[in-house]
Amino acid sequence: MRILYVIDSMTKDGAESQLLKTLEQLPPERYEVSVVLSRAEGERVAELTTLPCVREITTLAGRDKRRHLLEKAFTIAGIVNAIKPNIVHSWLWYSNFLCGLSRRCGFWRQVPFVASQRGDYHARYSKFRLWLTEKVIYNTADVLLTNSEPIQRYLCQRYPDKNIHSIPNLLELPTEVWEQREPTPETGEKLIVSVGRFAPEKGHRYLIEALNLLKQENVVWRCTFLGEGKLEAELRALVAEYGLSEQVAFPGFCEDVFSVLLTADVFVLPSLHESSPNALIEAMGIGMPCIASDLAGIANLVENEANGLRVPAKDSEALASALHQVLTTPDFAAELGRNARATIQQKFNSAASMQKLEDVYSVLSTLS
Repeated sequence: MRILYVIDSMTKDGAESQLLKTLEQLPPERYEVSVVLSRAEGERVAELTTLPCVREITTLAGRDKRRHLLEKAFTIAGIVNAIKPNIVHSWLWYSNFLCGLSRRCGFWRQVPFVASQRGDYHARYSKFRLWLTEKVIYNTADVLLTNSEPIQRYLCQRYPDKNIHSIPNLLELPTEVWEQREPTPETGEKLIVSVGRFAPEKGHRYLIEALNLLKQENVVWRCTFLGEGKLEAELRALVAEYGLSEQVAFPGFCEDVFSVLLTADVFVLPSLHESSPNALIEAMGIGMPCIASDLAGIANLVENEANGLRVPAKDSEALASALHQVLTTPDFAAELGRNARATIQQKFNSAASMQKLEDVYSVLSTLS
């Protein structure tokens, strides 16, 4: 089966990591894969070349980063006609839009089209962009895939005639778990960790504001922000403004994030919108106590005060209060962590997720 994947680039973000995990598990004797990077190559493009099922990688951006959308759509049509895939599968909004636009032009309507929605479009985008999403992506795709059951239910309510599936993220966890580490003494310095790219929707500024409130409490702590992004300088400036530079670190992207998580006392995800965040799933999966924004995708993972804490997005005071509770009540924190790990073990099975995806491909391939 020949599959053409289209994704914006191969950066270090969650969707790109999930695509790599997916391609690693596609049997090369059954699948032949071509990949189109619709914006740029990205730091992880070399990893694609090592995968047995990948035959060809094409980057559309080239030297002209402002290359017109319509020109890219025509280029995708040319690639489809050249390699004659059984399925075109796009990831992320920009690539979904490009493929939808290309298909609407009529050049490859006989080739089944799968669009993966990795975020909550209806929470994130303007009315105009949602209109474009409906006309160019939803109306042209044969199958919509999401990694979040709440988003799947919402989309099914809005578009009852569409073929929509929820496939949980592929998950790779270390054998070590958080409970096996030496717990931080009650009077010792507690480590807070947050993982994610430095972008407005990740809500890091609200965690920094919460840390500013937390410094007034009788808790000794430090915080590590793992990630990279365009807002790093702004976040560092905010940390300095609050006088937190000695307690807050920005070590950059970490290849082995679990080595840090397993030494920490609490994980925080202060996002403004999410679907099924990898970083939170991984932290819960190793048994960490976690605090996250009260969003639809997160509510599907975190039962408040049972396997984690949910706080309103953009509410720094509530976040500071939750941090204080976890850091000062170790028995409660340990219980949250144990229950979090049990939840992830129940909800996530990579073999089952891959089987669901292959079942979708199998049905669609009969239509091409």
